[in-house]
Order: sequence, then structure tokens, then C-alpha cells
Amino acid sequence: MNSITIILTQGYSDWEIAVLTGVGRAFFNADIRFTSADGGTVTSVGGVVTEALDRFEAPGQGVVVVCGGPTFEGDTPPDLSARLRQAHENGCVVAGICGGTLALARAGLLDRARHTSNGAGYLDAAAGYGGAALYVDQPQALRDGSIITAPAPAPASFAMEVLKAAGVEPQAAGSIMDMLAKEHGMRAGS
Repeated sequence: MNSITIILTQGYSDWEIAVLTGVGRAFFNADIRFTSADGGTVTSVGGVVTEALDRFEAPGQGVVVVCGGPTFEGDTPPDLSARLRQAHENGCVVAGICGGTLALARAGLLDRARHTSNGAGYLDAAAGYGGAALYVDQPQALRDGSIITAPAPAPASFAMEVLKAAGVEPQAAGSIMDMLAKEHGMRAGS
């Protein structure tokens, strides 16, 4: 299985990666690594403090995940564009959920891939975004080749797509959706 590198930022939305990190490690023994835009310490919106993070550098393989958070919607979002493009060029699958999709849009990674996010027009805030014609308005995560995107309320389908990209068998990864959907009396694909 390939490694999964998760980029955290100050005020990151911890629930957006909770299913991925918890189920990924507990059920699939996923190699999950945490970094931040500039290294150091970050605190999630829920108050989880993560210390001594390395600065994100583009890995040579695996999956890179940009966790969302309000910092991507602010006036001075972290500049990850060159490093995300490099990861993609290195052959990594690059994924973003919620505000993390803004980072992918700013990097130009959504200009040629079908993608989703928090709603029509949300990505217009990303300078240079040229993928509006490829936007798909849907509530679940979407994978197009080596790009995975998801709106904020889709951490389960996002986890499933990221784990499949890392090498988990699709049927096994799909069990996440089946397990979590039981709470709502639904089945995956319903």
C-alpha cells in the first residue's frame, strides 16, 4: 500500500479526515503521515494540537491529501501550489476536501479533471481557477484519474476514494461506506 501524506493547516477541519485516519489505520494499517504547510505546530478547529510537524514537501509517490479549513478561504491562504503540482508530476494522487479543494484549484490541478467541492461558485475564489466547466455538483467524493475532491460533508466517501488510491482493494474500501451508512438506514450507492 502507498503512503498517505496529509497536509494540516492552522484551524484545519479535523472531522474531514477523521474517517480516513481512524478507519485507515485501524482497519487497513494505512501508512498515514502528517505534515503542515510550513512545519511546526497546528491546532484544529476542534482544539486538537499537533506538534513537531515537518514542512510539506512533494513525495515521490503515494497520495497527498489537503485537509480543509477556513485558512484556505482567507486573504492569505498557505501557498502549496508548486509543491502540489510537483507531487502530481511525481505521480502522486492529489486529494482535497472542502477548503482543500481551493488549494488544488489554485495549483491548476482542477483545470483538466472532473471535480466537486462545496457548491457551484465556491472555487471561483481561487485565483486562476479554470475548471468551472468540469465542476460536478454532487454530495460525495469524486475521483478523476489522479485527482480526488470532496465537499465538506463527505468524509466517508472521501476516505474510501483516498484508501482505494493508496492501494486498498475497492470492495474492502467500500465497506467503509456500508458500515457508516447503517447508522442512517442506507446502503452505499443509495
